[in-house]
Amino acid sequence: MVLSCCAADAQAFKVEVRDAPPLAPDTWVEVTGTWAPHGDAPPERAVPVIQASHVKEVPRPKDPYE
Repeated sequence: MVLSCCAADAQAFKVEVRDAPPLAPDTWVEVTGTWAPHGDAPPERAVPVIQASHVKEVPRPKDPYE
């Protein structure tokens, strides 16, 4: 999520996670890795990339929007 001021203005933002194991839909994970803000594309067409070094399944939070 990207926040400019507060939770009311939050926007979903996709991030590509490379080298992560296959996951079932709606799986919650914690990812540790190296951030590449523009991936392999020019900034105007980029999808940010995280090169995962560790991916761990975590339980879904009681309130996922908190």
